[in-house]
Amino acid sequence: MENYINKVCPFCKTEIKEEDTVKICPVCGVPHHERCWEENKGCATFGCSEQRHETQGTDRTGVCAGCGAIVGNGQMFCPNCGTPKEEAKKNVCGKCGVELQEGQQFCAICGQKVGPAVDAGANSAILQSNTGDNRANEIKKKKPIKAIIAAVIVLAVIVGGVLVIPKLFVSVEDLCARGNYEKAYTKASGAEKNEVLAENVIAYLSMESSDDLKDPLSFSLRDAYYVGSYNEGEDRIYQQAVLYISGANSYGASVSRYWLWTADENGEWGMWGTCSNLNLDPDDDDYLISVIAKVIVEDDNAIKLKKTSVKNINEQFENDTLRQVAPIDNDNLDTSVMPISSSDE
Repeated sequence: MENYINKVCPFCKTEIKEEDTVKICPVCGVPHHERCWEENKGCATFGCSEQRHETQGTDRTGVCAGCGAIVGNGQMFCPNCGTPKEEAKKNVCGKCGVELQEGQQFCAICGQKVGPAVDAGANSAILQSNTGDNRANEIKKKKPIKAIIAAVIVLAVIVGGVLVIPKLFVSVEDLCARGNYEKAYTKASGAEKNEVLAENVIAYLSMESSDDLKDPLSFSLRDAYYVGSYNEGEDRIYQQAVLYISGANSYGASVSRYWLWTADENGEWGMWGTCSNLNLDPDDDDYLISVIAKVIVEDDNAIKLKKTSVKNINEQFENDTLRQVAPIDNDNLDTSVMPISSSDE
């Protein structure tokens, strides 16, 4: 009922009130006052097929001079062509203009109900108004649906942002902390690439070194140094690393030693040996290792691992993810950002 309040009844041309009983035309859907529907004996909408037509009940006593059709007794116009009789018009159909006889309920030509003349313009305005109301009601009904769709889209954008944006803006440091050194190296630029490479190499060598400890689970990286350079003449990458590692000895005590590693031209790493410090006596068995390790540590191009990098490696070891780390392939290294080594190095 609420959808028809304030709409105009096409029969009486007045608005439908909340307390009125309404009858809806099953053909055109236009609402009427129930009393108007009953009085009109059907729909009052101009042109609607639901309009009621009744037999005139007049005698066929004449023939139309224009078309020869039978004209009923008292009819002033031919019901077929509308040719008028000689009498003056007293009451005419508001739809087609044919003169109506007294007591006639419907026009003999067009079937329009006799009564207040139908104003096609007013009737059209009523239809447009009612149609506008229907459209407004449909829009109101659709608004919640549109609101829900909009909310779903906004939610999808937010969720997508939560899932996608972090991936787009993840930092090099975050990637290194996760052990994803390949992506970190690709994302890094300039000298930062060498820092990522250094952490990657030390992470890989830390796992290799821990396996050689008396108690591999006692591994802890204390410090590390990496030197990587490119020799243009030989088209070769030189890589060396020194790791300062703590671990339990045979007696369970924690000791720290320097581990010396070097890589061949294919990027395959091998350990040279270890030493307790970098200033051993020449008579010490590990003297040569300590000398080479000291040269690497003091090299101007050496990268000393940052504390955050050392922490990353130790946490990866504790989380048992360090073994998944592999050294970045030499073919994927950007030699343009590496220091240039001399031909006689």
